[in-house]
Amino acid sequence: MPSTVASAAGAAGAGGAAAGGAHANADLLSAAAVMQKAGSAKLAISAAGDKSDDGGGLYSWGAQPAMDISEQQSGQAMKVRMVDGVMYLGVSDQQAAAVGGKHWVKLDGTGPAGSLSANFQALAMMVNPAVQLTAAAQGGKVTFVGVESLGGVSTQHYQSAMPTATLVAAVPNLSDADRKAVLTALSQDGSTVVSDFWVNADHQLVQQKEVGSDGASASPSADQSTATTTKYSDFGVKVVVAAPAASDQVAPTDALKLLGAMTG
Repeated sequence: MPSTVASAAGAAGAGGAAAGGAHANADLLSAAAVMQKAGSAKLAISAAGDKSDDGGGLYSWGAQPAMDISEQQSGQAMKVRMVDGVMYLGVSDQQAAAVGGKHWVKLDGTGPAGSLSANFQALAMMVNPAVQLTAAAQGGKVTFVGVESLGGVSTQHYQSAMPTATLVAAVPNLSDADRKAVLTALSQDGSTVVSDFWVNADHQLVQQKEVGSDGASASPSADQSTATTTKYSDFGVKVVVAAPAASDQVAPTDALKLLGAMTG
């Protein structure tokens, strides 16, 4: 019996459209509309080859974006919250001991921790399914990879490659300064972003993988060790995130101490 991927490839060849081009772009735009309507989801994020950097949480990407994610960075516990467009970075009790027991630093683009703000803005952008799908459909070179099963669910697998600058330009509601900073952060992984999307029968994005590349495709120039995979579930979940108490935030002058505790 032929594999599902082979069967899909054969069907694409017979039908002509499913192999890529306008049909694939339209499929991604349909998925973007579905995800925009869903507005939120539970995330599970993993980095290639390093399970110590796995994480997850809740993300709402609607009119008032909010994020509450816990993860590991180099084996150290880390929390990320986004409230009213502002990112907050938090650490464990053990790490907070280095700065008098305070757990959070505000990443508003200013002060000693200001340079980190762009990295976390980039994170929010890269896991925003509506932005990713729309940008890929409108500015990327999209191909249909095949039909694949994820967790027992049949999905359509697409791949897109686009210049990093094109992706960043497609993101709405960024100031010129923030757009430049995000582009600088993402360009460290390559001049091209290669994105894989797995879409279910309800046009929901259930998984995406991002990797930077210095070519126009995922191979051979992309370093797969930098790939990040995000799985989506619980679509439409209610996301309520509060800013950390001011009394639990370090002073701007102590931000680097907190970040030093985080990185070890």
